[in-house]
Amino acid sequence: MQKALFLTQKHGEFALGTRPIPQAGEGEVLVKIRAAALNPVDWKIQKWGFLIEEYPAVLGSDIAGDVISVGKNVTKFSIGDRVFGVCLPYPDYSGFQEYCKLKEEFSSKIPDSISYEEASTFPCALLASYQGIYNDAPYGMELTPLIPNGRNKYVGESILIIGGGSSVGQFAIGLAKGSGFSQIITTASLKHTEKLKALGATHVVDRTIPLSQIATVINQITGAGIKYIFDCISEPETQKAAYDILSPGGRLGIVLPSHVPMDTKEKVVSFTMGYPDVPTNRKCSQGMYTGVAALIEEGLVKPSNIEVVPGGLGAIVEGLRRLENNEVSGVKLVIHPSDD
Repeated sequence: MQKALFLTQKHGEFALGTRPIPQAGEGEVLVKIRAAALNPVDWKIQKWGFLIEEYPAVLGSDIAGDVISVGKNVTKFSIGDRVFGVCLPYPDYSGFQEYCKLKEEFSSKIPDSISYEEASTFPCALLASYQGIYNDAPYGMELTPLIPNGRNKYVGESILIIGGGSSVGQFAIGLAKGSGFSQIITTASLKHTEKLKALGATHVVDRTIPLSQIATVINQITGAGIKYIFDCISEPETQKAAYDILSPGGRLGIVLPSHVPMDTKEKVVSFTMGYPDVPTNRKCSQGMYTGVAALIEEGLVKPSNIEVVPGGLGAIVEGLRRLENNEVSGVKLVIHPSDD
């Protein structure tokens, strides 16, 4: 048996308990979880009651650890490998426990240059960025995928990334750099300017300026409007501002349900959501995981800054409360599931 944190029922409370350690099936590995990152989707599932069908449930989307057993037909991994991967919304595949299964196709070895804690910051946020930018429309902006051969396809073009200080936004900046965008404009707190420029942003716009003024700022930078916008915040007001300033024929990617028209020919809006095993996401997700380790080793995508929260699984509830109340900025909260 292993320790796990359960969401007891829809809109319910979290409770510590135990459950069996799963066994790796075909195309799967069993992982001893060394680090699990907290993600805003975890508190949203609890509060909003979406994505999960059966309760009690185990949440947790982002893990890193050691392979302790390998299922049939697994070719990428061996026992003892350090790996990270995106979890799935089923108890055996979720991160808020000591052991979980990962699908080989949605996992990667951890480069020697980064820790378990750093690796755990990649899976969910990086996949959201990658799918949002490269997945087929209407599930992504349908840019030429960076992996395997999309480098420098957008030289001379400009992109606006709303919310560059977020985990999704930081990864989006790195991906845009790899895609060759000549101008990578992002909105963020100005205290993050140095970090975001190091990731590849060419212009950091103060997120506190009125949204009505964004169009003027963008036109001053580009001189010709903006054809590509990825809204990593996707609140109703940011979506509407992005849609208004998007040039005719342009593409807008959002990560929350749409508050703008999605079916016009003048402007193309795509909505990215869901796990990698969803049919519309599978091909794009598989593609990312074939080359993500190389992107990390190159430094094109970098791990988020981390805050290790002591207390193991028991610390998750307070961590999610902090996320919900916007008390976390510029770091990813990470726990060690086996700690007391």
